[in-house]
Amino acid sequence: MLAVAQRHRDRLCPATGRRSGGRVTRLHYPGATATKAVVSRSVRQITHLSSEEIDAIVQQARANGNPLYWIDGDLLRELKPDLIITQELCEVCAIDSGSVFETASKALDYQPEILTIRPNVVSDILQNVRKIGAATGFGQRGTELADSLQSRIKTVVEGVADVENRPRVLCLDWLDPLRNTGQWVPELVEMAGGEERLAVTGGLSRELTWGEIVDYAPEYLMVMPCAFGPERVRAETAEKLTNLKGWNELPAVQMDRVFLFDGRIPTRHGPRVVDVLEGLAKAMHPQRFKGISSYEVLVKDRP
Repeated sequence: MLAVAQRHRDRLCPATGRRSGGRVTRLHYPGATATKAVVSRSVRQITHLSSEEIDAIVQQARANGNPLYWIDGDLLRELKPDLIITQELCEVCAIDSGSVFETASKALDYQPEILTIRPNVVSDILQNVRKIGAATGFGQRGTELADSLQSRIKTVVEGVADVENRPRVLCLDWLDPLRNTGQWVPELVEMAGGEERLAVTGGLSRELTWGEIVDYAPEYLMVMPCAFGPERVRAETAEKLTNLKGWNELPAVQMDRVFLFDGRIPTRHGPRVVDVLEGLAKAMHPQRFKGISSYEVLVKDRP
């Protein structure tokens, strides 16, 4: 089996106990899969570029209808996958399903099973864990994992059920230009006992102006720029946010409620989304969730 997006591998290993035959270029978790052959790569290297430069490349590619990723057809032919897992959520974070179908049809002389994942909310993510388990012959294991994740979610939701005055929260998915989060992240905020009024559960992220953010006056600011690791998140926050006019007047800053997340985790629709939920809950309600560890998702609690 072959997973052509990092987020699918996050689900694949715990849901099945198996490792896939190929991997994507930005793989960092689970660590044991890092030695697998790279099947999908970015069209160009962008990790060394600034946030503004990366955004410009993405917007230009979209405008011109150019792909951001490609699949190694020769390697695909060599691996001979019987199952390919792909996605139809974001062509920026991983190769789109259309490209996967096209490459597979050209490179292979047989038709493998192709499982396409389309998550928007948390329940979709849990259902996809079950789907992947079933598709790989590990249905019971997938169900058990989904049930355990649901149990952890229930613990958080019940832990904040009596919170009356829910704080205003802003989660930032990109810092130049400023963008909020979408899909399941606003839902995670609500589950964790907050309100994300600038975003919609199941909706798309959108560009924000700094004026909007100042007017919104978030009481908690969660910085989680997509795909950036801990060091990059720290650097980006210091460079892009802390010198903005009005930064020090934000309630979140004044109350030391700016939290930095490992940006590689929140936007991945796999089991670790529950780690993000627990991290959000502990950030906003530390006294209620003393037993939860959030060190893997939280970079640090202030820039």
